[in-house]
Amino acid sequence: MEKQKHNEIIKAQFSKQAKGYTAVKAHAEALDTLIEMSRVSEKDNVLDIACGSGIVSCAFAKYARHVTGIDITEEMLEQARKLQAQNDLTNINWVLGDVDPLKFSSNQFSIVLSRFSFHHFLEYEKVFKEMIRVCNPGGIVMVVDVALPEENRKAYDKMELLRDPSHTGVLTSEIFEKLFRHTLLTNNRTSYYEMNIDLETQLNASFMTDENRAKFLTLISQDVNKNNLGVNVTQIKNSYQLYYPVHIYMATKR
Repeated sequence: MEKQKHNEIIKAQFSKQAKGYTAVKAHAEALDTLIEMSRVSEKDNVLDIACGSGIVSCAFAKYARHVTGIDITEEMLEQARKLQAQNDLTNINWVLGDVDPLKFSSNQFSIVLSRFSFHHFLEYEKVFKEMIRVCNPGGIVMVVDVALPEENRKAYDKMELLRDPSHTGVLTSEIFEKLFRHTLLTNNRTSYYEMNIDLETQLNASFMTDENRAKFLTLISQDVNKNNLGVNVTQIKNSYQLYYPVHIYMATKR
């Protein structure tokens, strides 16, 4: 797909999702883990790419000297500004723009991170190289996203595309590990957690057609205790629970 067209799909999708995104409690999970792994401090100048509604940016701003959040969707940045105000944070600036290429000079930030974005990128390798470029030597590069075994990718992508047409494809742990074997990176570290979202919350945060909603529900209900989708669907009475396997990858720039 041509990049400009895909960017328009992203903006259309996340303009709809913007107001409800921060309200999904699961989106605020494991922030403490990111803070601890990165060892962010008042010395750090942080860049959060594809920052969305600013959840990660605001978390890091409580510890960092300064945080810059960049996103392609203005409606998401409006929500980020609201979250910033709610937290009374003055050390954040928001940039409307694309992440490939990044509109920043080389070696500008001590921590460069991105969460829940790589499955939206048409050319994630280029985005990753840009993250490394703008990171200081000795700085941290961190990516957080769902990662699945190869055998789950096709079914998962089918499910996600029903819910979110800006999804390009889930990556495997092997792909992320290969990215982080970049010659400019060292001291690789990883962590993992499951992001639990109940089906009703996921549906309320999505904007599907009636046809796609019915297909989505069918996929979920048929996957209980099978895990073909890779999200460990479980049923408790009339409620379905989804457990997304989220991986954290981090390395130091040489």
